[in-house]
Amino acid sequence: MVIAALLSLALVAGLAVAGFLYATGRFGIGPLSAADKDAADAIVDGVEKPAWADDDQVECAVDDLVHEYRSEGLQDRGLVEYDGGSWAYNGQWRGDDAVAFNESLLDCDDDWAKAVGKEWGITDTECLDGVDTAALGAFFAQESFTLTDGEESVEEDSAEAVAELDECYLEEPDIPRGVARAAYRSLEVVFTEPVKTSPGETVISTGGEGSWTPLSGDTVTVDTEEGGVRRCVEAQAVTTLPWGSTAEKVTEICGTSQPKRIFWKRPAKKCTQQPGCYSFQLHYEGFKDYASITARYTSDGGGCMATSGRCSDTVTVVPGGKGTIVTWSFPRSYRGDFRASVGKLFDEVPN
Repeated sequence: MVIAALLSLALVAGLAVAGFLYATGRFGIGPLSAADKDAADAIVDGVEKPAWADDDQVECAVDDLVHEYRSEGLQDRGLVEYDGGSWAYNGQWRGDDAVAFNESLLDCDDDWAKAVGKEWGITDTECLDGVDTAALGAFFAQESFTLTDGEESVEEDSAEAVAELDECYLEEPDIPRGVARAAYRSLEVVFTEPVKTSPGETVISTGGEGSWTPLSGDTVTVDTEEGGVRRCVEAQAVTTLPWGSTAEKVTEICGTSQPKRIFWKRPAKKCTQQPGCYSFQLHYEGFKDYASITARYTSDGGGCMATSGRCSDTVTVVPGGKGTIVTWSFPRSYRGDFRASVGKLFDEVPN
C-alpha cells in the first residue's frame, strides 16, 4: 500500500509539473509563452518576406519555427537575442532553419504555386506545383538570407530546385529577328521584339563572342569604309529565367551598304561661260575617305570636246566620302550623250 501511495503521489506530481509546463509553454510544451510570442513578433517584424508571400504566411511560418525551438532555442541558434528588456531579430540564419522557414512559407499557402508563378510570370503552374518544396525552400533561403552555416548543403538542395524548374520551363529563345537595310556607307539592322517562349526576360545583344552589347533601341548600325560592302551583324538572344538559368540563340543578319555612285546635277549658280549655256556638276558618293578617283568623259562615245583638251579629272575623296569632281558647261545647242565614268560607274548628262 505504501508503494501504491508513493506511485500515486509521483503521478500526481508529474501531472502537475506537466500541466505547469503546458500552461506556461516551458521547454516546448503547450502553447507559446510570453517570451516566445515576443520573439515571434520580433522575427515577423524584422524578416524580409519574399514578394510572393503575404503577412499571414510569414506569421504562419514563424509560428512553426517558434513552436519548434521556442525563444531560448532560437537565441541559442543565433536568430534572435534578448537584451534584458525585449527580443530582437538579428537576421542570421542557420542553413537548416532558413530552409525550414521558407518551406513553411510555401506550405502555409494552399496555392503557393499560383503565388510564386504570378511573381515569376508563369501562367501554367502545374509543373511548378510538382517541384519539391524542401528544395524550393533551399533556393529561397540561399537567395534571400544571410546564412551562418550549412551553406554547402543549402546550395546543393537549391541546385536541385533549379534543375527541376529548368526541366519545367527552360526553353531556347526565339532566334533574333531583324531586317537588314542598306544605308550610306553602313548597314542598318532593325530588330523586332523577341517572341516570348518561356518565363523571364529575353535580351537581344550584338557584337559577337566576348563583346556582346545589349541592344539599345531597335536598330544597330555597322559602318563600312565605302559603299557596296557586305557586312553581317551577329545577334544573340538570351532568356534569363527568374531563378537565374539562361538559354541563348545566336544568328547572323547580313546585308550590303548603299552602293557608290556618281551623278550629274545642276549647280546652284547658272552658267556664265556664254549666253544660253548650261552647266552640270559631277558628284560622287560612298567612296572611301582619301581614296584617289579618276573621272573620264566622252561625248557620243568619242572625245569630250573640252576646250582644254583634257577628258579626265583625278580627285582625292574628302572625309565623309562624298563631294564634287567637276563642273562642266555646255553650249545651248548641245544635245549629245555626254557621259562621265569612274571605274565601272557612269552617268550621262540629262540634257
